[in-house]
Amino acid sequence: MRRQWMALMAGSALFGLAEQASAGPAVATRWHNVSVSQDECLQRAEDVIRRSGFSQVERTQQSRYGSLDDYTAAIRCITSNGLAIFIVSGPSRGQSDQMAGALFENWK
Repeated sequence: MRRQWMALMAGSALFGLAEQASAGPAVATRWHNVSVSQDECLQRAEDVIRRSGFSQVERTQQSRYGSLDDYTAAIRCITSNGLAIFIVSGPSRGQSDQMAGALFENWK
C-alpha cells in the first residue's frame, strides 16, 4: 500500500512538472502612435520585422508577421485608430519582451 501511495505521489509530481513545461508561450507587447496610411504602416512594419532579425514575413490586411527560431513577431497596423501594435511570442518571457522592445526601437 505504501509503495502504491509513493508511486502515485511521484507520478503526480512528474505530471505537475510536465504540465508546467507545456504552459503556453510567453507574449510581450508594445504600441506606438502612428499618423500614416495603412499601406505605409504595413510597409514600415515589414521593414522593421526584417531589420529586427525576423524572416519568413507573412502578410494580412492589417498585420505583418515574422519568425526567428521559436519566436513569432507581429506588427498590427490600426491606422484608423492611429496605432501600431507590436507583439512577440515564444518560449521565454524575457526574450519575448526583449524582442518586442527591439521591434519598438526599430520603429522609431
